[in-house]
Amino acid sequence: MPFVIFFQMTIPDCSKTAGEKYYLITFVMSILWIGGLCLGMVQAVTWFGCILNIDPVIMGITFLAVGTSIPDAIGSMVVARAGEADMAIANAVGSNVFDILLGLGFPWFLRGIINTFADTNVCDDYYPVRKCGIELNVAILFSTVLIFFIVLIAYRWRMNNKLGITFLIMYFLYIVWTLISGLPAGDPLVKLGACDEPLPDKECITGSNVTR
Repeated sequence: MPFVIFFQMTIPDCSKTAGEKYYLITFVMSILWIGGLCLGMVQAVTWFGCILNIDPVIMGITFLAVGTSIPDAIGSMVVARAGEADMAIANAVGSNVFDILLGLGFPWFLRGIINTFADTNVCDDYYPVRKCGIELNVAILFSTVLIFFIVLIAYRWRMNNKLGITFLIMYFLYIVWTLISGLPAGDPLVKLGACDEPLPDKECITGSNVTR
């Protein structure tokens, strides 16, 4: 209820005649609310995982992925019920393309622009990160898209119960594998282990003549 009240107070309802002329404000306020709620969700998930000592990869793949994908799922359900199966599929594929290319590319681009005009050294130009088996995750991502189209072809591009059950089983198996692989390193049950890769050191170079 508090969220509904805040939304009603800050976002004009442009679906009604009285609010049609405020559609730009509606769009901007919706984006701001989504950004704020996402920030709160990320911070809450970070604290939750830290308190319970859960691997960040697991928190990202489960809680964050589900939380940010619910709007996409609802949108796909709405258009699927309207008989627009092609739009539902395009929404599912397009959201991943948006997340990877723009969702990751724009922040990196923006940070580079800020560093270009700021008085910084090499230590501020980039952040050393743990790759934590990202190669395998990228391979799984590509494999998922490939399997997605193979399953659609197998069911003759028809969205039915069997197709839904197949996708749900695939997602369940992926979550199980993620949970197993996220166990702490050295666990007697599994040797995959969570991310224990040490954080690489930066090569800090200061001075006016720096090649980036």
